[in-house]
Amino acid sequence: MTFKPSSFRPASARWLFAALLACVTGCPSNEPRPPGPEPLPEKPQLAGRAVLPADTFAEGPASGEFSGTNKNGVQVPFATQPVQGFSAMADNRDGSFLVMSDNGYGTIENSADYHLRVYTVRPDFKSKAGGSGTLTVEKFFELRDPDKKIPFAITNHFTAERILTGADFDIESMQRTQDGTFWFGDEFGPFLLHTDATGKLLEAPIPLPDFENEGLQLRSPQNPFSEEASALRVMNAVRAHARAHGNHRTPVFAPLYALIDDGNAATGVPSRLAPPAGSGVAASTSDIFNVGSLHSAGYPVVVWTVNTAAEMQGLLALEVDGIISDRPDLLLQAVRGFDANGDGTPGDYLDADGLIDPAKFDAQGHRGGRDLRPENTLPAMEVALDYLMTTLETDTGITSDGVPVLDHDPSIEAAKCRRADGGSYTAADQVLVKDLTAAELQSRFICDLLLSGRPEQKNDRALSPVSVAFAAEKGLPDAYTKPTLQQLFDFVKFYVQYYKSGAGQSHPDAAKRVKNAERVRFNIETKLNPRAEFAARTIAPGPFADAVAKVILDNGLAERADIQSFDWRSLLHVQEKYPSIRTVYLVGDYPVYADRSIAGSDDGTNLQPEGDHTTPWLGGLPWPYRSTAPGSTFRVSGSGGFEGMALTPDGKKLLPLLEKPLKGGKERTLLIHEFDIESRRYTGVKYEYVLEEKGTNIGDFILFDDTHGLIIERDNFERDQAVHKAIYEVKLGEAGKPVSKRLVVDLMKIADPDGITTASEDSLGLGETFSFPFLTIEDVVVFDSRRIGVINDNNYPFSAGRREGKAEDTEFILLDLDQELGKL
Repeated sequence: MTFKPSSFRPASARWLFAALLACVTGCPSNEPRPPGPEPLPEKPQLAGRAVLPADTFAEGPASGEFSGTNKNGVQVPFATQPVQGFSAMADNRDGSFLVMSDNGYGTIENSADYHLRVYTVRPDFKSKAGGSGTLTVEKFFELRDPDKKIPFAITNHFTAERILTGADFDIESMQRTQDGTFWFGDEFGPFLLHTDATGKLLEAPIPLPDFENEGLQLRSPQNPFSEEASALRVMNAVRAHARAHGNHRTPVFAPLYALIDDGNAATGVPSRLAPPAGSGVAASTSDIFNVGSLHSAGYPVVVWTVNTAAEMQGLLALEVDGIISDRPDLLLQAVRGFDANGDGTPGDYLDADGLIDPAKFDAQGHRGGRDLRPENTLPAMEVALDYLMTTLETDTGITSDGVPVLDHDPSIEAAKCRRADGGSYTAADQVLVKDLTAAELQSRFICDLLLSGRPEQKNDRALSPVSVAFAAEKGLPDAYTKPTLQQLFDFVKFYVQYYKSGAGQSHPDAAKRVKNAERVRFNIETKLNPRAEFAARTIAPGPFADAVAKVILDNGLAERADIQSFDWRSLLHVQEKYPSIRTVYLVGDYPVYADRSIAGSDDGTNLQPEGDHTTPWLGGLPWPYRSTAPGSTFRVSGSGGFEGMALTPDGKKLLPLLEKPLKGGKERTLLIHEFDIESRRYTGVKYEYVLEEKGTNIGDFILFDDTHGLIIERDNFERDQAVHKAIYEVKLGEAGKPVSKRLVVDLMKIADPDGITTASEDSLGLGETFSFPFLTIEDVVVFDSRRIGVINDNNYPFSAGRREGKAEDTEFILLDLDQELGKL
């Protein structure tokens, strides 16, 4: 159902509701309500219940695209924003309540299109005396960061409002302070977030210090100040930017293969762990990009540059979407021999014709076939086509007359090219591509020199018959004349005709070569370096991207040609101006050393910051360069951050509670940290909360006086498997020691003597013995010393705690307790 604002209809239940409503506008938020006249019940019992249907939606953009397949009878994605997943609540004292939605669909990967919101809801509790049992949603506000307080990439990074999503933070707790501002507890950091009454962030997220390890922070694996969690964040930002400009083709993530999280297999590169002395570069792990995580978020992963059979096999096993290689011969062999489904029969990535199926795998010839022919030449492209690569990968430079040419370096490299007239050409003579016209470049240079260390590289024209024939037909000086991008496109068409009806039609692989070349794709790089010392060697990123995109569009190849770059400024420009073209985000780490004389000092590609600033390559997106696990161990478990957060009655301190034990910490022991609001500092005071034997997590933590509070504790099951769902009263005692606790209510065994619910065969836990058999129960509020309210987090659409196979509703229940609070 779609909610509509409506007036609150007071329930006319017995004295419970009378007392409640008499006080909603007159009782301070931290004082207990007046006691009722009736004696305490013999055991906790249900006094009221209001239900918000699972299929309740609010205005907003489409959501749930990355949440997976349909679940519990719910079809995804959604046209608007679902109203679901309440993880904190606050009493407005007017019969309405604020309820905070959490990160959306359960993970950082699948929640980039879920807006973080606080809704106002108004219950009309069903009770013994009546009431409709409905929970009406009236309005909401969204968390946002228009003042750019957040120092890391967020999904809506490039927008003005910068609305926060479930891929930015996993907010699980909320408190409203006396000044009307809000504090939210996040799990991804874990962080504290401070907003005004409208949800606008007022300051940067506040991290949690690790008091056991001076100078470090307690971080979760999703912490944005680590490289491990940053690929997802920057890709979310560029995808949102693309879509905002009408480009709905998902950008590709293309990292150096050595940076892939490979479980320390053969694809790791130890050199990143041990930079040379004097380099000024920190040691860090190479394993920072997880293929499964990126896939869950919807991103293809194509790695470069992989040139051994063993490494290819290892990466295929990691299920990368594509490999860029200097050795198309080896890559073809590896793909043909790969058994993707493990049934013992290789060839799962091949189509009926024995060609690599581009819908299943992208085999790219790097600079054509760099290890087999001189790079970025027509013969290099020819050999990649001969080995049936699905994509021709190439670099481009822009000449003085604005023509894109196949070229890796800003200058005509003396190691790769020679003068056509036979004159001397050395490194000292090198000229920039941007200073030559295309005609000058092609008439003066032939780029057929062989590079040392590449024994398979050959420049024998007899090995490249199509290139020789094409050069002759087009009047090029040589088959190894540096081609323009237009000539590359023309060459592929010529290659098709050569094997379809020309001199190559009798070749045994002619039919395969024709079919493959007819559909071959192009991955075209804008070769720029934005670092200050190098930037002047090429034209600016916008005009560079314009020149490449124009040739693509003029040839009608938007569906077959991608534009890739290490300089993300050019890719953002493509997304804005040419929405029909897909973008590929290259990532590498080739740092400039502080001492340039040290062997291995490179050009900074592309994560290394310039000076004290963020890297200039990423188009304004921050990157936590070489901040990785060895220097910042993730002691907070995933989904183990600030699930609960109490506010002291004087409004001066917050007490955020971690949901799970720290890694390496005491077993079944959770930490409560004290945060002083005025000084914006953690005081170092900690308390321990010890879970029961069957408890795995907490769901909420609040205080109702200076030392007493409530904590929801649960197991990790739902429906018939759920055993431990309980609320405990706790008392803060000596700092550093476990808090005292006693059971207040077992949420699996609640009496319903007034018949508020009716037993049902298809709905668990209704009737005389009422229960809350939900996976997550994350909201509790105290009305007075004998009455509390509880709300479940329904994890829409994934949880089905009450009805098997049916997404669970949100239920707000009122409970009469059998013991007064505050007596512990």
